[in-house]
Amino acid sequence: MKQGIWQIGIAILTAVLLGGCGESEEELAEEGRALTEEDEIVLNVLAGQSTSDAGIEDMIDDFLAEEFPNVKLEWECVDWGESFDSQLRGRIAAGDIPDIMIGKAQDVSTYSREGILAKIEPKEFSMIEPKAMETVTVDGYVYGIPYNAWYQGVIYNKDIFEELGLRVPQTSEELNNVVTVCRENNITPFAVHLQENWKVANMTMQFLTEGAFSEDPGWGERFRSGETGFCADETVQEALRENRYICENTWDDAWTIDQYESDKRFAEGKAAMYLTGTWSLQSVEQYTDAANFGIFPYPMGDSPRLIKEINMTYMMSSESAHQQLIQEIFARLVSDEELIQEILGFTQTHSIVEGIEAGYQSNVQGDIDRYEEIGDVIGADVGNNQLVWNFQSGLATETMKWLKDEKTFRDVLQYADDHADESGK
Repeated sequence: MKQGIWQIGIAILTAVLLGGCGESEEELAEEGRALTEEDEIVLNVLAGQSTSDAGIEDMIDDFLAEEFPNVKLEWECVDWGESFDSQLRGRIAAGDIPDIMIGKAQDVSTYSREGILAKIEPKEFSMIEPKAMETVTVDGYVYGIPYNAWYQGVIYNKDIFEELGLRVPQTSEELNNVVTVCRENNITPFAVHLQENWKVANMTMQFLTEGAFSEDPGWGERFRSGETGFCADETVQEALRENRYICENTWDDAWTIDQYESDKRFAEGKAAMYLTGTWSLQSVEQYTDAANFGIFPYPMGDSPRLIKEINMTYMMSSESAHQQLIQEIFARLVSDEELIQEILGFTQTHSIVEGIEAGYQSNVQGDIDRYEEIGDVIGADVGNNQLVWNFQSGLATETMKWLKDEKTFRDVLQYADDHADESGK
């Protein structure tokens, strides 16, 4: 961080007094009093966390205690997939929007258009990858600060593949061969946990992103305009059917186990492949010290690619009285290499800050680097910008009913088409 920016931050802190009383920074600056040790600024934080994120709030608190000793964060940590949107909307309805929100990049488009996010000065964040900044830019304005990233695809056990003489599949036919050989050798092809709605939503979006959305980035708008739909598009239907293919080639009790049990079994070599993201490595590697994993894109479409998703994204309220201070906090969070390395290592995520590489070396890093080098990576925003999370979640619920034979495939397609107007930003 340049010295000038840090000096601005000190000036802001010096001007801000008794933030917990609700006075704006401008009003406090006009008072002209110096900051005292008794003065405390309390910022409310709503953090939508994924399974690998729980605990980063302690790291951030420790960091701020050194950098901003008069700032206290009051955290409300919730599951991003299950509760973040409902909690935030409840806070909005109550007129109690958090000062800081930590969600995903896809949240920026949704909430910025609803007017609850403040614009952020982008020049303070030139160290972040330009493509990552594009995911938090709406109509030319920046409304969020991306912090780290995951990669999604198929994590596979290299030892099992080598033992069975298998190669990384490039096509659906080659994947079918891998599954057949695994079954012939009494090895479960896929590790899957279906207790959680978000898992089916994530798998579906992987299939759609690799297939229909990759081929037609404007599919979502055409869907909402009535030009196409789930009932009419065979490519979209093919993506949904892949869910059944996975379910037919996993454990019999996949419906009753959660992610942690699935991670544990995969770590123990009880399945050859795992359609997931690198977030699973955090727990997988806790169960084995001899992991030998790789990652490859799920073979759909003409050119399958790893999917890169921006994970933690900082946003601030358009109604917060401390916007200047919050922006300075964000700037410090994304410029402190020690903190970034600590969070990257803990969450097993990847840096989107230029010049900073993760200090840890995951088992799949070599494959990720190779796919990045040859350009076989696609952003998750290609799909998430077309279908919002609430629609994805609702579709997943209906898909699960079909997978359990409680509804027909046609029912699922019709549900999607009937809710087309709810699928956009």
